[in-house]
Formats: sequence, structure tokens, C-alpha cells
Amino acid sequence: MKKIILTFLILGCITSLTFAQSSYLEKGQNGFGIDGGFSTNDDVSGFSGGFGYSFSGVFDLGISLSRLGFDQQLLGEDLNATVISPYASYIVIKQDQSIPVSFSLGGSYQRQMYSNDVLSNNDIDMTGNYFTIGASLFTDVEASDAMKIQPRIGVNYSTGETKIEDSSGNSESEDDNTTGFNLGLSLIFETSPNNSFVVTPAFGIQDEVTTFGLSLSFIIPQN
Repeated sequence: MKKIILTFLILGCITSLTFAQSSYLEKGQNGFGIDGGFSTNDDVSGFSGGFGYSFSGVFDLGISLSRLGFDQQLLGEDLNATVISPYASYIVIKQDQSIPVSFSLGGSYQRQMYSNDVLSNNDIDMTGNYFTIGASLFTDVEASDAMKIQPRIGVNYSTGETKIEDSSGNSESEDDNTTGFNLGLSLIFETSPNNSFVVTPAFGIQDEVTTFGLSLSFIIPQN
């Protein structure tokens, strides 16, 4: 079970905690962000979608939903998981004419719900509760009048517990934590005077495991 937990936490290194919509808005702008993506490594792959809101281009609140499948089996059956993750982030330093880079901090909670035929047939619940904090450094580079490039580097720390419990109340749990590093390169396209479309390939590294991801985001400023 430990390997399953570890790969799950590595996958979380390149989620919406790192790429919140305030990154793509001007300071003082409010705005919505809608995103979807795909992530994969040698042990797990899955899709995710999310929604968030930016206050003044520096503070974000949002939530994401992920559906993942594991290559490794549990109790002889294929294993899947659904993850609900609310998050918040704050850009402490925002790039402007005198400051060349932005610096952000963030945190998220992961509620993980695992499923396969053996767990269901035997009324066994397998769940995870994890917290993640992270920091990232990024900058905007003008590529053209309608496009910007935003390279980013970040680090995340995750900690929490995975628990297995049967219908009689018997349970086993395992605590785990991990530190991961991630790199991303957002391509920001202005699709209209007010809206932007963002394509972000990224990867995260932890304990020699590399996770690749691709996300698509639509940013809608409110002022």
C-alpha cells in the first residue's frame, strides 16, 4: 500500500495548487478559472477538472476533482480512486515593472476515495486524508502581442493518512509524507480582449519517480 500512497502524492505535485488562476491575471483583477488536465507516471494515470476564483489577482480559492487508475493492483484487482481537493493560494510578490518575478504560497486538502471489486464486495472502505503546502517562483515573458510564456519552478510538501476500515469497524492506517519538486511552462494566449486560454505542460520529481502532466485552462477576468 505504501507504493500506492507515494505515487498518489507525487501526482499531486503538479495540480492546481501550483497553477492557480491569479498567475494569469493582472494585480487588482478578479476572475474565474476553469481547467482540465491529464497526469501520468509509471504507476498511476488520470484526469482532473477544477474551478476557482481569483481576488485582486493575488488570492485564489478553488476546488478540483480527479479520477485516477493505478497500474498496481490491490488485493488482486484493479484499483481506482476519486479525489476531491479544495485549495487556496496567495501571490506574496507579484511581478511588475520593478520586480521581475512572482512568488506564491499555497495549501490544499485531498480527500481520496479508493475503489475496486474486492473492496466493494467486502464492504471495505479505503480513504486518504492529506494536506499539502507549497511555494513556487514564476515570471511572465512576452512572446508576442497575443501570447506570453510563463516558466515556473515549485516545491510541495504533503502529509496525511490512508485508512482501510471494514464493516465491523476494524481498521488499519498508514501515515506518509513526501516532498516533491515541479517544473512547468505555461503558454498564455489572449483569445479576446478580456479572456485567456492557457496550455501548461509540466512535470514533477520525487524519489526518482517523474510525473508528467498537461493542463488546459480558460481564464475569465471580471474587471
